[in-house]
Amino acid sequence: MDYVAICLKGLEEIAEKETKGKKILPGRILFKKILGKVSSKNEKSLKGKTKAKKNSINFGSVNIVYKLIKRFEFKEQEEILEQFKKLKIKVKKKFRVDCHRDGTHSFKSVEIEKLIGVYLQKKNLELDFKEPETVIFIDIYENNCLIGLLEKEELQKRDYRVKLNPDTINPCIAFSALSLIKYKKGDILVDPICRDGIITIEAALMKKGKVFGLDKNIRNARINSKIAKVEINLSQNEIDWLDTKFKKNSCKIVSYLPSVSKRHSESDVRRLYSELFHQFNYIAKDYIGLIVRKKDLINSYLNDFKITYETEIGIGDDKFNIVILKKNI
Repeated sequence: MDYVAICLKGLEEIAEKETKGKKILPGRILFKKILGKVSSKNEKSLKGKTKAKKNSINFGSVNIVYKLIKRFEFKEQEEILEQFKKLKIKVKKKFRVDCHRDGTHSFKSVEIEKLIGVYLQKKNLELDFKEPETVIFIDIYENNCLIGLLEKEELQKRDYRVKLNPDTINPCIAFSALSLIKYKKGDILVDPICRDGIITIEAALMKKGKVFGLDKNIRNARINSKIAKVEINLSQNEIDWLDTKFKKNSCKIVSYLPSVSKRHSESDVRRLYSELFHQFNYIAKDYIGLIVRKKDLINSYLNDFKITYETEIGIGDDKFNIVILKKNI
């Protein structure tokens, strides 16, 4: 049986490795079978109930998984219904239709949901948004349509994300950055600007090594880590303490760096980056994963590092970059 995983555009390579699948469309990975449990710290079932799997995050870069029934190209929205009618899908009494749509179309997602919903209701099936027994999933990308049955949704959410900073980070991006730095058992992982602890918690859930998070205010990170039931070494320290807290060439680093904003002027950001990279050059063992909104701001500080990988991720109108650096030894 074929499955499709939906991830953020730009994270396809990480999702391919996780699912052992292949990209078929932007943000869509086709894979043959579910390897192990598809779950996250906040796994939403078809009945809308949360099933928490203790410290279990599989497919950390993926948002949605569905079982693929049919894939085709279309021109008009009516073709989607016609193709659906030809399928032999076992739909239980209570159902829901979800449409996930990317691209420019003359119709909205809700119109497709209504089109198929009305058809199924005429077959004496009951539309139920709260506790459906079957969820028909219509995935549209430009003129491509994939029809399937929803397996898991909202895998990007985490139960531990209770106290969030204004400039928080999507857990899928945090997970992906950690995956890209070759984070392995016994490594020391440091986030020198941990904010609400998303990166450090994702690292701790991987159960590979000691995890350290630093920031001026660690209250939210401490609360979230307790909810996640993970052990993180959190300390309220300035960045210039890094070389006194950690040994030379001892750590792997992943961090979401501040960008220029109303709260952070460009001069302030550049001073921060200058100190950060000075500290990175001392404590970094090999790889550093940086999540930034504007990649060009770090270019001035790369004398002692080389870029080994980079990708741009889009979330609505927001753009993020994951940049993986390797220390010049």
